[in-house]
Amino acid sequence: MRQSEVQSEFLKSFGRLYPQFRFRGIRYFTAHSHDPFQLALRVAFGNPEVEIDLLCVLLTSGDVPEVTHMLRQLELSADQFKDMGTSLLIAPRFTHETQTLCRNASVGYVDLAGNICIQSGQVYIQISVESEPAPQHTAILTPFEGRSERVVRRLMLTPGTVWNMRDLARESSVSLGLASMVTSTLADDGLVLKGRGGLSVMDVDALLDAWSQRYDLRRSLFQIWRSDKDAGLLQEELGGLSADADKHALTLWSGAQRLLPYDDATAHLALYWSGEQAALAERLRLSPNHGRTMVIVFTPYDEGVFWEARRYRDGSIIAHPLQLYLDLASGDKDEVALAHRIRERYLGR
Repeated sequence: MRQSEVQSEFLKSFGRLYPQFRFRGIRYFTAHSHDPFQLALRVAFGNPEVEIDLLCVLLTSGDVPEVTHMLRQLELSADQFKDMGTSLLIAPRFTHETQTLCRNASVGYVDLAGNICIQSGQVYIQISVESEPAPQHTAILTPFEGRSERVVRRLMLTPGTVWNMRDLARESSVSLGLASMVTSTLADDGLVLKGRGGLSVMDVDALLDAWSQRYDLRRSLFQIWRSDKDAGLLQEELGGLSADADKHALTLWSGAQRLLPYDDATAHLALYWSGEQAALAERLRLSPNHGRTMVIVFTPYDEGVFWEARRYRDGSIIAHPLQLYLDLASGDKDEVALAHRIRERYLGR
């Protein structure tokens, strides 16, 4: 499920799933202002009532890799938001294993099946739905995760190419066996045409839609820094580091503004950085807490985010429009609108 779908279903069913709580209010955060949290809920519990502020993270599945990754992200963000409320993961379903992971990390969780655990200084509540969901058939290979995703990325970067498998594997930096398995899965889904004459993308729009449905920008760990310099000056200084071994690429609105100039210049900066975050912070004189400009630095989950990034004369580097589209399309409604503009103009679909 998309984050927006999880949010909608959760809010609609909150009263039915969790009658122990009385809803008192909701606050939606502007894009990335409180990452990784998307919203805050205020609820009341008990008699006499105790009010609790819940900082909510929306997950798309609630499986072990996603939960493990997000718990790590919450650990990185703990000091920044420790006084604002209790962290809460919201997902379609938490298994017994992922519930245990959350409890061990002292992080709350709720799901659409009725599982709940909230741990705060005022309240402890835990309810588990005993039965696990019936096992579902899943493909041996998920083409939109891990190194498999590199094959999809290469196909999307060259949608008109007819590939032989060895060339595709080499250009995707994966093994021949992995490339073959990924493309077989895509062929079974009707997304690519695979035959003796080679392999080509059958439906570019459908392949991009399938990928964006599974994509989550938060798979890359990130830290939020601050600076007294404006975003433009920081971009210039960042360009001066381009000769270093560490790679960077601007993303989200920072990249989109370069490709689609618009009037509302953002006061933020967002980028991928391949090196140590502390090293970048030292070079740009970033602060963890002080400064008017927010700088979101993502540690890329895979080197593919840098593929075919474009370097400008000032040295700054912008992620490829494909990466910008994926990142923006997993955000709020304004970012999704910007993603569609990138798609229409640069991806030709």
